[in-house]
Amino acid sequence: MKNFMNLPEQLSNEENSKVEILKVPYEETTSYGKGTKNAPCAIIEASNELESYDIETDSEPYKVGIYTKEETDLTNIKPSQKFRIAIGGEHSITFNLIKNLNQNNLSILQIDAHADLKNEFEGRKDSHACVMRRIFEINNNITQVGIRSLDQEEVNFIQENKIKTFFMKNIREDWIQKVLETLTDKVYITIDMDGFDPTVIPAVGTPEPNGLQYNQVYSLLREVFNKKEVVGMDFVELMPKEGDLVSPYTTAKLIYQSIALKMRKENWL
Repeated sequence: MKNFMNLPEQLSNEENSKVEILKVPYEETTSYGKGTKNAPCAIIEASNELESYDIETDSEPYKVGIYTKEETDLTNIKPSQKFRIAIGGEHSITFNLIKNLNQNNLSILQIDAHADLKNEFEGRKDSHACVMRRIFEINNNITQVGIRSLDQEEVNFIQENKIKTFFMKNIREDWIQKVLETLTDKVYITIDMDGFDPTVIPAVGTPEPNGLQYNQVYSLLREVFNKKEVVGMDFVELMPKEGDLVSPYTTAKLIYQSIALKMRKENWL
């Protein structure tokens, strides 16, 4: 198995690395495009083409050590002592990544085109379309960013439960500061790649127009990492397509830049 960025053993072994890349190639409830199970390998492959220097932070994040692991037991993912970035797979994996974390003073930042607040979808409560509803049942500190596709049930649920939802149509000046004000001191970040505009990430199962641009997402992450303690992340719902190098490479780039932001915040180097 290739590791993230194809790093040598001394920079990718489990013992010494500060970062863990967790591959979770789970796909069972996708409802439109198929292929999220192939995303972890595609992103790892694309990461081999990344330059090691990060311009934004003036650093070389790989030096903190990046360990790559594949998850075999989706139902009982134990918390990691490292800074974990999970790569899905479909969005339903996020519940399993979060449920064993300490929920005290923890908020969930969701970047997504869809609300994913359905109580049930296609006969399943563990569907990717229900993941944030299941998370809400254990932690109601949810902030949603980039939402632009949902049904009336989800609209009602957002209004009744006062969920902090930043619809794409309302992302205007000072929106990042407003998002920060909704978050607790500790934050878990889940990024559904369809939160991006399809011109940025075309390879997703349900590409929704009028999405977030790369710089908008990066700018938000930069401020969240700077002002909060980010305890973990996941990147889900990428659906690799033959001939599309942009989507997996851009995802790998954002993962690496997230590592850089965490490294700078923690003064690891």
